[in-house]
Amino acid sequence: MKTALFMLINKIISKAGVVMIPVRELGNRTHLEDNFGLLEHDLLRLKEASNGGGLRQHLLKNNMTRWLEIGCGGTLEDNFHYIDVFPEGIVDPRARNHYSRLDIVHATTRDLEAMGKFDLIRMQHVFEHFIPEDGEQVLKKCGSLLKPGGYILISTPDLQIHARTYLSSGYKNNPHMKSWNESFAYQRIPEDAPDSFHFSVFAHSLTYERHLWCYDFDGLRYILNKTGLFGDIEELKIDHPFATFPFTHNRPDEDVCVLARRK
Repeated sequence: MKTALFMLINKIISKAGVVMIPVRELGNRTHLEDNFGLLEHDLLRLKEASNGGGLRQHLLKNNMTRWLEIGCGGTLEDNFHYIDVFPEGIVDPRARNHYSRLDIVHATTRDLEAMGKFDLIRMQHVFEHFIPEDGEQVLKKCGSLLKPGGYILISTPDLQIHARTYLSSGYKNNPHMKSWNESFAYQRIPEDAPDSFHFSVFAHSLTYERHLWCYDFDGLRYILNKTGLFGDIEELKIDHPFATFPFTHNRPDEDVCVLARRK
C-alpha cells in the first residue's frame, strides 16, 4: 500500500522535477537509480542534504573560509574569490570586489602574491583547457596560493567514462548522457550523428573553448604528483563523504573529481 502511494505521489510531482523518496531507501544507490530513475547529480544532492554539506561544511567547520575559483565562467557563489579572463564589467556588480581578470597560465609572481593565500582552490571543468605543460605550471602556481594543508579540487571530463560510453555506443540512448547531449553535443552536431561524433565533441568541445587534453583519475594524480607540492590525492567518487553537487561535482554524470592537500 505504501509503495503504491509513493508511486502515485511521484507520478504527480515528477512533472515539477521533484521526487519523494522513503528515508529507508536513501542508502541504496542502485535501488535509487533503478526504481526512482535518479541520476548521479540527484544522488549527490541527496547526499548533501544527508551528510551536512560535504566538503563545503567541512571547510566551514574548520574555519577554512578563504576560497578561490579559477575559471568561474560567470557563476559566482558566496565565500569565493574568482579569477577568469573575461572583463570585470560583465560580472554582477555585487560580486566585482571578489573578481579579478587574470589568466592563471601567464600570471606573474607579483600577480599571485597580491592575491594572498587560500584554504581551497577549485577548478571545475577548467583543467582540460590547458596543455599538460601549462597545466603543470598552473598547479605549481596553485601551490603557491594555498596555505599549508589547504585543498585543491579539480574536476574534468572523465576519459574512462567517455571511452566506455563510446565503445558501448552509449551516447544516444544512455539516460546518464542526456544532459551532456542536450547541453553540449547537440549544440555542435545533429542528433542523428554517430557516437564517434559525440566522443569528438567531448574531446575537443566547442570551437571557442577547446579541450586540449584528456584526463582520468590516474592522469590528474600523475600531474599533481609531478609538482611535488601535493599529498593525500584521492578521487571523490559519488559515495565519498565530501562529494556533493554542485560544490565538488560540476557535471557528475561525466566528470572525474580529485581532491588533494598542499604539503
